[in-house]
Amino acid sequence: MSAGTVRGTRTGEGPVGPEQPSGSSPSRRTLGVPLFVGLCAVFTVALRLPYLTEPLVPDEAGLMIIAQHWSQGPFLYGDFFVGRGIMLVLLFVLGDVMGGALGLRILACIFAVLMVLGSGWVGHLLRGPAGARWAALVAASYSSTYAFSSEGMNERLVGAVFVVTCCGLVLRAVREPRRWLFAVGAGVMGTLPLLVVQSFAEGLLFATIVIIGSWRARTLAGADAVRLFVGGLVGGLLVLAALAVAIATTWLTWSQLWFQMVAYRAIANGIVGQDTGAPERRFQVLMLIALLTGVFVLAAGLVAGYPRVRRDRALYPAWWALVAMLGLWVLSMKAGGDWWADYLLQPMPALALGAAMLIPSGGRAAITLRAGVAIAVVSAVVATWMGIYKPLLGTPLNEAAVGHWIDDSAEPADTAFVTWGKANIVYSADRTSSYPYLWSLLTRTLDPDLEDLLTIMRGPDAPTWIVEWIDVNTWGLDDSGELAQIIEADYVLVGAPCDKPTYLLRSAQRTLAPLPDAAECGYQ
Repeated sequence: MSAGTVRGTRTGEGPVGPEQPSGSSPSRRTLGVPLFVGLCAVFTVALRLPYLTEPLVPDEAGLMIIAQHWSQGPFLYGDFFVGRGIMLVLLFVLGDVMGGALGLRILACIFAVLMVLGSGWVGHLLRGPAGARWAALVAASYSSTYAFSSEGMNERLVGAVFVVTCCGLVLRAVREPRRWLFAVGAGVMGTLPLLVVQSFAEGLLFATIVIIGSWRARTLAGADAVRLFVGGLVGGLLVLAALAVAIATTWLTWSQLWFQMVAYRAIANGIVGQDTGAPERRFQVLMLIALLTGVFVLAAGLVAGYPRVRRDRALYPAWWALVAMLGLWVLSMKAGGDWWADYLLQPMPALALGAAMLIPSGGRAAITLRAGVAIAVVSAVVATWMGIYKPLLGTPLNEAAVGHWIDDSAEPADTAFVTWGKANIVYSADRTSSYPYLWSLLTRTLDPDLEDLLTIMRGPDAPTWIVEWIDVNTWGLDDSGELAQIIEADYVLVGAPCDKPTYLLRSAQRTLAPLPDAAECGYQ
């Protein structure tokens, strides 16, 4: 065996030797794996089907509004600002082209299926048929669970798909270092998540640790390790080159990209810590969700698998890489500071591949991981039911009802503004906003004194409709009382759909539609 070939210490424990269980023929095993992984893909889509035609949640709606109105303007995305990557907004443009809200949800189904198929593929590279099955089952359970807010189109699901694909390409590149295009592909797939969510560097971390670890374990020659690093660098540069071409040939600028992707986050991280206590409450909920969905159990099983892999020169580097990915996830959550449920999508590749790597080995770690997988599957089914009948994590039905009431009462040129956030009201109203910040954190970070908003309110672009979703002085945004004074002077209260005070510009005359009933508002 050449120095440039990965080799395991026992048959079936490394990427080169798929596990060979006894009692079944090779052809039967070959047919069984695609069937099982395919059923996992069907399972994850089934978890999403009840939500396919549900109203968009605020993040989906806000990004859809931005995608629909992306044109030349003061920000990277024209007249609207959001601290998310250009790759994500391009996907929302695609979702809009595919049919709007339904098209976006169908695109989300595609990414969920890709997550399952990709995890099954990488699991097979790690431990053969058994690895494929366990990885696909974890991915299917987490990709579409209401518990992680992943029943719709979620940017962290998109990032996870790129990460797991990067992991697979890295394993292929280490196995076949002469085929350097695998390394180039890994570089591309490791860089793309950073253009979705800035903290998704897990793919690049996995690649670095596996290549260096394989070289140190003498399963990869030094020259081949250098070749793979160069290939990965070329892949990353290809992504940057494509971005450079886009900026050079459009109205986009590097300064806009830098501010929205990097500088803004540095400012926002300080603002999150000044919240009124909501992040702390969300942290407690997040920890409970992680416990009830098996995330902690799977992470514990992965860490406990050290004795099973420490003498395996093929699996040892990958184990360290997966543990490092979990560490990066923890650091990313801490840096984000808002503790949303979808943070739990980020460790999905590491948890799925950890199950694939260690369950076939048996032992205590395998028992722990099997328990974690069982919890993940059951919790995904229960969460789907809860999301429909007992939506403890919230439902967009009331926001949609308010938006539809405005749409039924408005004229085509009307605009809308909501305090603070809830872009899905604006989207459901089929309106746009003259205010560039569709999320409350953006206002608190970039317009804390409401100078931009007050300028709009006093000018010709004042919104036709205002929905007071939460008090105008939440977070002390209107300590001066100026916004409240403008609303009192220039607007009239015309109704409270779903118990949310809604105001109409005094100079506008509209025929109001009947208010939505309790069922339309989603009140049980």
